[in-house]
Parts: sequence; C-alpha cells; structure tokens
Amino acid sequence: VKIRDEQGNTMPGVTIHDMGIKMGLNGIDNAKISFDNVRVPRENLLNKDSEVHEGGEYVTNISGNNRARFLKVADQLLSGRICIASMSQGASKACMAIALKYSATRLTAGPAGK
Repeated sequence: VKIRDEQGNTMPGVTIHDMGIKMGLNGIDNAKISFDNVRVPRENLLNKDSEVHEGGEYVTNISGNNRARFLKVADQLLSGRICIASMSQGASKACMAIALKYSATRLTAGPAGK
C-alpha cells in the first residue's frame, strides 16, 4: 500500500498521526497509522501465521481462540518494548552518574565554598 505521494502528502484513505514529543530516544519516530477503505493486495498481506484465501476464507496455524492469536502477534511487539525500556533505564543511569560527578565538583559560593 502506497502511503505517500511524490510530494510527501498522505494518500487517500491513509491517516498518519505523530505521537508527539517524547522524553527520550527521539531517534525513533513513533506514529499511529490507520487505513480507511484501503485495499491491501493478498500478496502483500503479512501472513506468517494466517492467510486469507482467494475465496475470502481466513485460515490460521495458531491454535486456540482470538485471544491466543492476539497474544502470538502481540508477543513480537512486547520484546521491542522491553528493549526500549531497558535502553531508557541505561540512559537514565548514565545521566545520573554524570550529574552526580558534576555536583561533587561544583562550587556554589566561591573558591572557598563559603
């Protein structure tokens, strides 16, 4: 599905919404994207665990109910979120170490500290 035209405008039926300013990891561009009455060709479907046959029949190799299928797919997102949280914690620790080192050497009331 083509998302933007040659001028960078969103295509009809495609909506992109920026998630706004983040506290950190601004190199990662987060956004919401939604499609309204946009046709995705069958050959472009992400069908590792399920498929839609030409007649419209939905088949999946994930056993269980709808929740089991959701959890199988959501598991892929969860690992990424854990990684982002871990990177954020590491960055926070580094910031704290820098701030503590600086505060230990900073004089606030002149050379004698009085």
